Amino acid sequence: MKSKLILSKSVEENILYKLLNESKNLLRKGVPKDGKVPEIKSLEILNNEIIITLESDRYVRPHDAILRIKKFLDRNLSKYKSSVRDVIVEHYEAEIKFKETVPSKIKLPFVDKIETRGHTARIIFKDVDLEALEKRYVDKVIKRLEEKIKEKKIAGKVEYTRVVKESVKKIDKYKFKCDPTPVLERENWVMRFSRGVWIILPSYASLMRAIEELIIEKIAKPLGFEEIMLPKIIPLEVMKRKGQLTGIPNEMYYVCPPKSRDKELFEEFIDYVKITGKIPGDKLKDLIDNPEYCLAYAQCEPFYEIFFRKIIDLDKLPLKYFDRYGPTYRYEAGGLRGLERLTEFKRVEFTFIGKPEDVIEIRNKLVEKSIEVIDKIFDLEWKLEATTAVYLEHAGLKEEETADYVRTYDISVVLPFETPSKPERTLEIASFHVHEDFYARNFKWKERKNRKIWSGCAGLSPTRWSYVFIVRYGINYEDWPDEIKKYIGKELPKFDRATFVG
Repeated sequence: MKSKLILSKSVEENILYKLLNESKNLLRKGVPKDGKVPEIKSLEILNNEIIITLESDRYVRPHDAILRIKKFLDRNLSKYKSSVRDVIVEHYEAEIKFKETVPSKIKLPFVDKIETRGHTARIIFKDVDLEALEKRYVDKVIKRLEEKIKEKKIAGKVEYTRVVKESVKKIDKYKFKCDPTPVLERENWVMRFSRGVWIILPSYASLMRAIEELIIEKIAKPLGFEEIMLPKIIPLEVMKRKGQLTGIPNEMYYVCPPKSRDKELFEEFIDYVKITGKIPGDKLKDLIDNPEYCLAYAQCEPFYEIFFRKIIDLDKLPLKYFDRYGPTYRYEAGGLRGLERLTEFKRVEFTFIGKPEDVIEIRNKLVEKSIEVIDKIFDLEWKLEATTAVYLEHAGLKEEETADYVRTYDISVVLPFETPSKPERTLEIASFHVHEDFYARNFKWKERKNRKIWSGCAGLSPTRWSYVFIVRYGINYEDWPDEIKKYIGKELPKFDRATFVG
């Protein structure tokens, strides 16, 4: 590392050389006997600047060494009414050996160049200022490189699906042998609104509400879950803590507040819309601030924030909550043609924390109760699949499955046709997760006696459950099971087509 220490006031050279020589003792701390102590390879003093070149290995890296020198100088220069005002790294090279082969093409911020050779990477940093040094950007860049190498190695191993259990064949019972979306449109059960967003009209709304109530009565309440209402507009800081901001930033919707509530600021925009009938996106961009929020992607994000930096008593756990307060939002690229895959959709989200064994048991009971409903009341053909830990995917991480239990289960319903939005003959309708202490660490939960706290969640979608219900039973209300009709009444409400006169 070639760097420059800039002093607030010049100090005699002999004093600086003496102090720099004394600072070498600080560089030995943390270095084993057979390790390499950071070495000052060259030193030059020009007025109020100290130009220094450092070389070391992994025990005390040059960016740590220069900060130790700065701290030592600040302590000892005060009597000369001077201090280190700034540190500028002009050139920094790091050569690192990894267990795995380093991919030839990797990009990282703050890095000018990465040269790879087998298991070795040579990194040349740029723009490493004092803030970057103090906030350990160099270490974080190296850690991110390690993560990318690991992701590359295990990408093909972790993305898996294994059928754990499945029902008997039932497709012959299904009323629909093809996508029911066109029929539901024609019969005024739903109406297209925008890409992946639908207006749910009375008949379909009644079904969705009935299924939601069924989930609460048959699954949530018997397992002791209590209702909470979680916000659906999530601050970016919370999304960062959960990991989604670095894992799936390309799949979320962002919310930008206006720069001001002063209507005069928007006068030109308003005039343009009224006169032209067009919406000038470029003008609107100038009137809104940077994104401050995301729309809820997983629905459980605020739950973990409840315990942010809190001390928790494990003896008073587990806590079990469910949320159905509002929709979930996901940016789905490509064509969204049917009701089975949407931008805005409803979910009942289950969240829970407790001892590791409690969290696993709660998750497994949620799976059992859900299968019971899907098998006995919905009478659908289903599969229970062990799959990649989705909470890690959402955080941009990949790990091989080494636990003696399954982190993530999905329930998928078998369909007699390919879905219109994606070429698949199954549709995932529920997922169940054990997070271990992943969110406890991310959200800095503390346990009163330093015991392990785990968390879990499960998402059951009345939107998708309604879709597969229609595939199974059709739209004739008389054919529906009593377990659903009891939440609706004697008749299914309908949207009156006579409302449209043209």
